[in-house]
Amino acid sequence: MTKLTSMFAIGIALSCAALAHEGHEHATGVVRERMELMTDMGKRLLAISKRLRANKELDRIGPDASAIHELARRITAEFPPGSMQPSTAAKPVIWQQWEDFTEKAKKLQTEVEKLSTTSASDGDVLRAQFRAVAFACDGCHETYRVPKGNDRK
Repeated sequence: MTKLTSMFAIGIALSCAALAHEGHEHATGVVRERMELMTDMGKRLLAISKRLRANKELDRIGPDASAIHELARRITAEFPPGSMQPSTAAKPVIWQQWEDFTEKAKKLQTEVEKLSTTSASDGDVLRAQFRAVAFACDGCHETYRVPKGNDRK
């Protein structure tokens, strides 16, 4: 039961992340690009979460995780200095703590790559690795993203 509760909590967190960048139609340039990148990652993570909770279509997790890995490799490039135009949810601390930010982005890449290569035949291992990916996402958002509801407009 604890596993199910944990997966449900992670699913809710990812649902919020998937939709966190929606509705920022006024964003332009690199800010819009990174919002679209993060939204795509969030939607794929949410799809993975739903599959894991239902314990169905686990063989589709690898392709989504591979796509997330490719997106994650682009994260730091989507945060050039000074990209704080309106609608961004990025905190200025990203550029003040750039080394930590890049390390967290690398951690996400590592964890999602592990997920992409995890066998679909072992749901428990998939769930554990998915939690590692979710915690990597949350670790970065906690420090470097304006909380949902406080987004800049």
